[in-house]
Amino acid sequence: MARALELLAPIREELGLPPGEPLTKYSEDNQAQFDAVLQERPALASFTFGILMEAQVAALQSRGILVMGTATTVAEAKAWDAVGADIVCAQGSEAGAHRGTFLGDPEASLVGTMALVPQMADAVRVPVIAAGGIMDGRGIAASLILGAAGAQMGTAFLSCPESGIPAAWRDALMNARDDQTRVSRIYSGRHARGIINEFMRRLTPAAAEIPPYPIQNALTGAIRRAAGQANRPEYLSLWAGQAASMSRGLPAAELFAALVQETQSALDLAHPA
Repeated sequence: MARALELLAPIREELGLPPGEPLTKYSEDNQAQFDAVLQERPALASFTFGILMEAQVAALQSRGILVMGTATTVAEAKAWDAVGADIVCAQGSEAGAHRGTFLGDPEASLVGTMALVPQMADAVRVPVIAAGGIMDGRGIAASLILGAAGAQMGTAFLSCPESGIPAAWRDALMNARDDQTRVSRIYSGRHARGIINEFMRRLTPAAAEIPPYPIQNALTGAIRRAAGQANRPEYLSLWAGQAASMSRGLPAAELFAALVQETQSALDLAHPA
């Protein structure tokens, strides 16, 4: 903890924040969050960090809630299938933000979407949703051809005006290059993909000294909030997938309509009448 605060101290000072201190709380109560989901009864509950117990999956399903679990390897997909999940999300290594890895080495679990989806689709009984590096209808069509039942897209919608992200983050997406993202644990203590900036460059050499999630995530929270308010992208967590350079900045409805048209065109080319 002392070392983590020491590493973050110069950045806090630059942003005009007081010296950091250990916190009394590092995350929300997970059981309380789970109970809230049960009470609200959404159509689908999607989980990214770790895996639920079979009884938890059953509790959600008993309230009519579909359960989707994130998997970065075939073994993780089988684990979700075994506890009764309705859907598995195949998170390829190209995906932006936090990795869903919960079995094995995070570095060894960086399997690309095109390699992961067909293997996963062959290995489990439930529908597979492809995620990671999908930015247009060609990517959606490719996912379907590889055996996915659908595609999950995050980075593609971040640049939409409705997303509410800081302007500096949106600008970084719209000006990103194909080689500009890295997977790092320096922001939250858990591996996540984002656009390289000063924060990542400065702390990466000390990555082994950074405390695990959720401690590091809580310690950097004030920095990220202050950076967003000050429009300082060098200290934001600029989550983005490897295809961020394909960001369009369209309103969400226009982007969705374009994706539908592009997907159908790509499928028509793949399967001409």
